[in-house]
Amino acid sequence: MDGSKFRTALIVAGLLTLSMISTIPMVSAETTDSITWGVEYEWANLNDDIEAMTGLPYNDIIEDIEDSADYGGFNLTILNIYSGSTSFYVEQWDDSTEQQITDNSGDTHTVSTRVTEITLRHGMLYDAGIMVDWDDNTVMGAPSMEVVLSADYETIVVMDLVYTEYVTSDMMLVGSDLDASANLGIGAGMGLYTDISGNGDSFEMDLDAGIDLGWTADSISSEWRLEHPSNVLNMMNNGNDFDWECGTLQCGKITGSYATTQSYDISLTGLPMDQFGFEADALDLQISDTIPDAGTFDSDNDDWMMEDGLGFEIPYTFGDQQTITIDDGGTTTTATEVMMDPYPPGMGIMLGYSFANAVMGSGDQTTAAEAMMEAFEGWTEDAEETVVFDTFTCDDGEEIPRDYVNDGEDDCADGSDEGVDEEDLASELEELAMNIYGAFDESDFVKNLESVGEKLEFEMEKYEDLELEFPYVDGDYAALWSSEHSRFVGFQLLGETEAGNVYSVLGPETSAYNNNPPVEIHLEYLVGTAAEEAETAAETAVTIEELAPVAAHDVAAIVTALGEHAPESMVVEPPAPPEEGGEESDTSMESESGGMFGLPAPGFISVVFVVIGAAMVARIMPRRQQ
Repeated sequence: MDGSKFRTALIVAGLLTLSMISTIPMVSAETTDSITWGVEYEWANLNDDIEAMTGLPYNDIIEDIEDSADYGGFNLTILNIYSGSTSFYVEQWDDSTEQQITDNSGDTHTVSTRVTEITLRHGMLYDAGIMVDWDDNTVMGAPSMEVVLSADYETIVVMDLVYTEYVTSDMMLVGSDLDASANLGIGAGMGLYTDISGNGDSFEMDLDAGIDLGWTADSISSEWRLEHPSNVLNMMNNGNDFDWECGTLQCGKITGSYATTQSYDISLTGLPMDQFGFEADALDLQISDTIPDAGTFDSDNDDWMMEDGLGFEIPYTFGDQQTITIDDGGTTTTATEVMMDPYPPGMGIMLGYSFANAVMGSGDQTTAAEAMMEAFEGWTEDAEETVVFDTFTCDDGEEIPRDYVNDGEDDCADGSDEGVDEEDLASELEELAMNIYGAFDESDFVKNLESVGEKLEFEMEKYEDLELEFPYVDGDYAALWSSEHSRFVGFQLLGETEAGNVYSVLGPETSAYNNNPPVEIHLEYLVGTAAEEAETAAETAVTIEELAPVAAHDVAAIVTALGEHAPESMVVEPPAPPEEGGEESDTSMESESGGMFGLPAPGFISVVFVVIGAAMVARIMPRRQQ
């Protein structure tokens, strides 16, 4: 395995779930000989898994940052937690019931059906807080600062699909149908409270922002009929490399319809407009809307993606063979490694084209992006009418923009805008800022920042020679094709150690590689009955509460630390106590998890390193002055 294959493997693995963008009405003709597999992950385990895979002590680094701030007189606290789950399942079966369908050229064929059902569920909750405060009561100005930054974030993906292939008795593919639905949502909130005081003056801001975006496909139905039956399945069974070249004379066309809904809700409050002499809520923002859409599509009449009609070329490269276990009863099959997504040939083309049309929409309705832009433009116009820029009054009563004063040109007719004392030009806000700055300037603020920088530099020295202990030096990915079943029956991630040993990191039990990797992570691969039962349970989980239960997301420590500045979206009612005689659920393992890689979200990392950067600059400046 080489590095390029490893990079490809990582990309394919990351895109596996993205290739499943859809949702599914249930199929009634499910048979007993189905092949089912799936992958599950609990996000509460991510911190442990990252540390196990890299050996990087992120939690220790965060603790060293907090200790360095404390050494310099700053109280810095970083807290975060996330929880939730991601899972997807693939179930496939054949229905031998014969029926008649017509290809795109008008010929009728007797076919049976092959069904692939995919269930994808994802829900995640994330909450975090950073608190930093400092004061110096040893000087008369008594400067102080308090900054509280909070964030909450959630995502949900509920997608299901049924993909039905129509094949003749000699495995010629005549066409396929897709029935899908989806619900995607993302919500994020941020709060920023600052209180900077000195010399009896104070500047206070309490900013809150939130955004919720949603896209729902109530239904996506499409039909693909090839111009003439394709031999692609038999070519897959032969196991020789080939390119599936499907030109406009062979591919036929894809037609379909969709019904979707877009939604958005954006808010912004707490801009310190009162500091500028306006009403405190003068520029508060609240916009929201729900936009339904419906339409049809036809690849023969598509000037956007299929200008010359439906056509594509897909290369299939076959590798080694191995024996894998495809159910929990020990049933095995011979599988060939293929660098491809593990779904029926052509399904990705149909799925992508159908969803692309649903996302782009009919063009008959205003899109959420257009509606938000229009709302923002209205808010901007209101802001321009609300905010009045400072002016300067000439001696003769004429008013000019204050920026024109002392610019070297006579803008007042009487020339009184030149040679003006700068102190006379200071606004009330500028005077406030200068007064507070004076208190900080006479304090040990810069000296304290230097101390933070020195301590932090010392603490970080112990990580200079730290080498990541990644257990694998190379890896690979493969979809697993079974000629016995004429379909992909799973996928596999491989890891190769420095000693040259190759392990199956994720995938079914295999005869070709070691099934006991040197580092265990919490990604779980399921087959057979276990996968079927998990799939059945997942099909009913369609809300964020079901996918990422609040009971397993303990934000008590963050809420307590944030105090009165904790956002309402973060503060939840505690779960009802168990009934007498009932068992109390234990969620301690899930609630103690840290943030991604043991670190706060990117916005919080920025704040931490702003503090660190300020300390470093404060330390370097005296050296440069010398």
